[in-house]
Amino acid sequence: MSRERLQVSVLIVARGHLTRLDEAIASGHQDWRDLLLSAGLADENWRAKVEAELAPPEAGHIW
Repeated sequence: MSRERLQVSVLIVARGHLTRLDEAIASGHQDWRDLLLSAGLADENWRAKVEAELAPPEAGHIW
């Protein structure tokens, strides 16, 4: 299991909330497979899902 995959799973589950971050870390320590499921990164297509999840939002028109 890659460290990168677990770390990004924590970030996805936390969604910017410190309480959720702590919970996601605890979940990963308890059973990392549950963490991957919660983040939607449990299958072999996880890198594409990370790209989609962390991609910057498309810029709208400013005029």
